[in-house]
Amino acid sequence: MMNLKKRVPGLSPLIVAGVLLVLVPIFVIMTMDSIREQNTRIVEKLIGKGTFLMRAFEAGSRTGMMTMSWGGGRVQSLLVETSYQPGVRYMMITDDKGAILAHSDPELRGTRYAAMPDIASMEEKSGVLHRELVKEDGTKVFEVFKDFTPARRMKGPRAGRRMCRMMEVPQVPGSEREGPGRHHRGDGDWFRAHFSDNSGEECPARGRQFIFAGLDMESAEFGKQEYLNHVVVNGVVLFLIGCFGIVGLFVLQGYRSTRSSLSRVRAFSNKVVETMPAGLISLNLALEVTSCNSGALLILDGAEGTALEPGVPQTLLAVAETVKQRGETVEREVALTSLSGNPLLLDVTASPIPGDQGEVSGVLLLFRDLTELRTLKMEIERSRRLAAVGKLAAGVAHEIRNPLSSIKGFATYFRERYKDIDEDREIADIMVHEVERLNRSITQLLEFAKPVAVVAKEVDLEALVVHSLKLVENDLKSKGITVKRSVDTDRARVTTDPDRLNQILLNLYLNAVQAMDQGGALDVRVTTTDRHLLMAVKDTGKGIAPSAMDHIFDPYYTTRAEGTGLGLAMVHRAVEALDGEIRVESQEGRGTVFFLKLPCKENQENV
Repeated sequence: MMNLKKRVPGLSPLIVAGVLLVLVPIFVIMTMDSIREQNTRIVEKLIGKGTFLMRAFEAGSRTGMMTMSWGGGRVQSLLVETSYQPGVRYMMITDDKGAILAHSDPELRGTRYAAMPDIASMEEKSGVLHRELVKEDGTKVFEVFKDFTPARRMKGPRAGRRMCRMMEVPQVPGSEREGPGRHHRGDGDWFRAHFSDNSGEECPARGRQFIFAGLDMESAEFGKQEYLNHVVVNGVVLFLIGCFGIVGLFVLQGYRSTRSSLSRVRAFSNKVVETMPAGLISLNLALEVTSCNSGALLILDGAEGTALEPGVPQTLLAVAETVKQRGETVEREVALTSLSGNPLLLDVTASPIPGDQGEVSGVLLLFRDLTELRTLKMEIERSRRLAAVGKLAAGVAHEIRNPLSSIKGFATYFRERYKDIDEDREIADIMVHEVERLNRSITQLLEFAKPVAVVAKEVDLEALVVHSLKLVENDLKSKGITVKRSVDTDRARVTTDPDRLNQILLNLYLNAVQAMDQGGALDVRVTTTDRHLLMAVKDTGKGIAPSAMDHIFDPYYTTRAEGTGLGLAMVHRAVEALDGEIRVESQEGRGTVFFLKLPCKENQENV
């Protein structure tokens, strides 16, 4: 039953038991009613047959009486002839004491009927009665009996006396048959008792007599058995049809419910797979893509789509090939280039897809983009380094400045004292210049170490960009660098810290100028969204080597001999103070672009 339940949806032992409890009583009752009805028809048929035989016999006796040639012997002969009818076991006539007056078997005439019914409980002329008897040989007999009434009552007193006188004609002693016009002797003839008149005068030996017809039940029993078999077979067939019909309805309902549940689960799983933030790709044994979700398209191709073009990166296919060969799950971090050319770091989990026989039928790739996570880790590490440098600078700067002031004072003194000696004056000037340069570095270090105060004000974007470019105008002209400025926004004024923003732009401009040769180009673009100020500073300089990309915002990291390495570090610190983000894209030999994303609020007058 459990196997059937697993194979047939919606079918359980309780349903089967319920169907049996409902259908079995119904079909048992229907079968019993059909058998009872059939038995009733058989009994009615046998009663009808027996009644017909007895009525016909009485009619024959009555006809003999009318011809005045009948007595007990004639009745005996007629009874024997009548018993030859098909299906008749015996016929007999008895008195109320059970004495057999006539019998289809002449040898039994004059004996007593052992199975005589209780006459006392029978009303006179109560109609046809019946019963079933089992004979000594084990056979069943259907017995029909009634009062034996061969004579009709004749009207008038003369008619009754005339019939009685006819029975008194002398009879040849010992003779059972008479010649024409001769009659039985009236004395001792049991048949004479049926003659009387309406005046109440009765013939001698008046008494109650009964006629019995014993019918063979073999054919009836055979027909009953055949009908029983037919009814049982039909009942079983109908029962099975009913069971299969009801079970079929449950199975159909279960199938529909299961299909509906499966559709909901499939839709839910598809929705989960489609909206999950990780990428999911399934491959067949030929390492061809059979399905992928939008997360995979977004991670690998950088945009939503319906297919991976030109295909899955070879690095991922190499991981899938390893899984196909080993037949076990593989986890690793993979660095690759996206289909749009951007570097990616993926956390890949590749698992085999089992087939029906447990074999590997494909490979499932599940991966997450760790690029932003790696960037975040680098930002955290950079912030930790900057914090350490800031603490160091705060402790060391004051210890260095005091000796520097003394050194600068003595250098100035010696420069004035030996101003007439060129060599000594030049040495003193060098000492003063180096002390001032060292003091500027310490000043920058202190500014980098102390907390950045942010003062938000309403800022005119166009004016801010123009002002920041004027600060490096001489440097731009000295190298012949062209400037392209674009402020594409319908919001003229925003709320931000103009000093910090100006410091950020100034350092990015100087970094770009130092990276470009003669005849370069500087492109500054400004746009806004509902909540952010977006800026891009692009140059056509030497670019940044890939090995240096992770360190450009570190303090004192520089690739130029004359650089301090604090410019971009201060830019990064100012961007963090404004709760913004900075991102850089660079190709060595083709230039660099810095992208700024700063939160801002629109001027209340423009809201």
